[in-house]
Amino acid sequence: MKDSNNVVSMQGAQREQREMKRSSQLPAAVVAVRDRSRALLLEQAKLVFAKVDDSLFAMAEKAHGQNEQDGLFQALRLLRVERRKVVEQFADNVAQAFHVRESSIDGDDPYSADSLSLVHNDDLEQLVAIDTMVASAKRDFAEPLTEISLRLNTLLSVKIYDKNNPLGPDSICDAFVEASRGLDLHIRARLTLLKKFEQLVMVNLGKLYEQCNDLFVEQGVLPSLKQQRRAARQRPVAPASRPLSGGVPGQGQYQSTTSPTAGQYVEGHVGAGHAAGVSGGHGLVPLGSGVAPMGAQDLLSHLGALQSHVPQGYTDGEIQLLNVNSLLQERLVEVRQSAALAKMDSDVIKLVEMLFSFILEDRNLAEPIKSQLGRLQLPLLKVAIGDRSFFSKGGHPARKLLNELADASTGWQAKDNYESDPLFKKISEVVARVLAEFDRDINIFSLLLESFREFIQRERKRAERLEQRIVDEADGKAKTQAARARVAAVMDALMAERDLPPVVSEWLEKVWANMLFLTCIKEGTDSESWSRDVRTARDLVWSVHAPMPDSRKQLLGLLPTLQERLKAGVEAVSLNTFDARRMFTGLKEVYRERFALAQRIAEERSQKALEQARKEAETHTPLATPVEEAPEVAAVAAPEVVEPVVELPQMEELEQVVAAAELHAEEKAGIEAMPESDSYWQQTYRLAQGSWFELKRGDEEQFRCRLAAVIKDIDQFIFVNRNGAKVAEFTRLELAHALRNAQLMPLDDGMLFERALQSVIGTVRKSRGEMK
Repeated sequence: MKDSNNVVSMQGAQREQREMKRSSQLPAAVVAVRDRSRALLLEQAKLVFAKVDDSLFAMAEKAHGQNEQDGLFQALRLLRVERRKVVEQFADNVAQAFHVRESSIDGDDPYSADSLSLVHNDDLEQLVAIDTMVASAKRDFAEPLTEISLRLNTLLSVKIYDKNNPLGPDSICDAFVEASRGLDLHIRARLTLLKKFEQLVMVNLGKLYEQCNDLFVEQGVLPSLKQQRRAARQRPVAPASRPLSGGVPGQGQYQSTTSPTAGQYVEGHVGAGHAAGVSGGHGLVPLGSGVAPMGAQDLLSHLGALQSHVPQGYTDGEIQLLNVNSLLQERLVEVRQSAALAKMDSDVIKLVEMLFSFILEDRNLAEPIKSQLGRLQLPLLKVAIGDRSFFSKGGHPARKLLNELADASTGWQAKDNYESDPLFKKISEVVARVLAEFDRDINIFSLLLESFREFIQRERKRAERLEQRIVDEADGKAKTQAARARVAAVMDALMAERDLPPVVSEWLEKVWANMLFLTCIKEGTDSESWSRDVRTARDLVWSVHAPMPDSRKQLLGLLPTLQERLKAGVEAVSLNTFDARRMFTGLKEVYRERFALAQRIAEERSQKALEQARKEAETHTPLATPVEEAPEVAAVAAPEVVEPVVELPQMEELEQVVAAAELHAEEKAGIEAMPESDSYWQQTYRLAQGSWFELKRGDEEQFRCRLAAVIKDIDQFIFVNRNGAKVAEFTRLELAHALRNAQLMPLDDGMLFERALQSVIGTVRKSRGEMK
């Protein structure tokens, strides 16, 4: 027993040493508050596990299935074993939060969305539960939290915000989530644990904050704040809301949240107007305050009344997110009712507001379009409350309509008098009809979706006709450029540094270059026709350079076929008869001279062979070869009479120069080459036709464009705007540089609702800590 006590004592001493080392870095007042808050929260956390034990046991006895019962009993046993470890870890996490780091204050960074199935999952229930308890605590304890933040700001070198306040609801909840992260619990057990934490810790944070502020005052940290608070309480307070004429909420109820982020809204004032006693006791009151939760049908009726008075537009292009809780508060005060929101309804309201917060800052959409889509917040909230499959059913007609409106608007840009633009007018019309006609029947979304798709198809057909003309023109131009480059490559390979008769050069330049060009355009360089025509050009050059008389027989066999191919070329390029006759006559004269040369050389060889034979006979030297083989002997004896051999490129070499013809165009343009392993170079091969981009030209000019076509002949990328007009074209190398320099930035092609949903869940998960 003694040894055991010694071990515990040593562990405690080690923990105390670590705490003393950390404490030495904090002001004494902060250390005192940290120790007090740690002790208080430690005791409250112990109560959490005591209460959750009873709740889980009761739930397990009433479980509907064996699997659920087994899961709850397993969770019960696990929590009994691990409770001390979790409680101590929670308290340590609370203490550690007082060592505030700079990196922890940035709550507005964009987070990448996690890969989620469509929201009907356990993660969403946990995340919404966590988010709700944090938001409620911020609302209920805003005043003492503000005092703590101000006092900590005077003591710490790091700026204190809501997110990094070590005593803030965010930090306390994060500390508990992190401590219980490793527990493998059934989903109902985990939600029960979170609920007990909310009831026993989060709801009672007011006592903790009061003690901490009193402790700060005792330490002499901003002692006058308490007097200032009392003075503020004695001043008359303007009513939170007032009845509006006609019994209808007006525009003044809409909360301006220009460019809000989902993360910011998590920290927002969710429960605006919840305080009891406002305007004679009417309005929204907290759940559990004795007032029955509002029924779903009553809530839908109130939302319907609010929906019919959503503003038709926003002044000065302002984009606004509706604060539904504030709207409901105003509505209930107006009709002189008091009600609370059921937890599920409150969670749905919060989630829809976060989704529209994302939508209203989506960079894919122009501001006027976002203003119109933002007006759908109340109708879609009604859909989500009335139809629980809204979040889990990807093909829900309301979601499909929102996605279709956003998809059609991706490349739209607001210009002067954009209100008269057909697409903007149509979207405005669809939104207005939803607001005016949607009550409970979701078929209105299907009808509007069908009508909108018909409109978009007509719009796209007009754009596609213009786009097709542009692509065809670019394709034709590219094929022409590529064909000229390929033909020039063949001609250069055959004619360079070779002394050709003028008539042969004329045949190649006037007839056969055109013949190759036509074949390249019509059939391409992989066709049999192209290979035949290239071979004809090579045969023509060979025919005037073939060594004589050794190639005489081969040339005699080639000429009839060559003549037929030349005649076909003359007809294909429509060479006039006079030029054709003249060029054929000139070519025949060249061949006559070639054969005359061959005859002369052959006679000279024969004569020399006879002379050699006679000399050998006179000296009685036997001949090495018969007389009839004298020409070969003469050739060996007198090689100077043989024409020099002219090497011509083989067909394989000509194919290679054709394939490399396009590469020289970019090299000549002076653009820095990229290795094939470069990520931006590789990205150019993954761009899908139809993808949208934001193109920047200078500091001011930027617009949206779509990849209409990739012209493979010259590796050219054609970009068009929404109407099908060409706005830019890049070679592959130019495109890679544009992507690297952020001159061209891809827009997200995913469906808007799904992107918003995943972003919201990813943001909350990142800021709260994913629970397993």
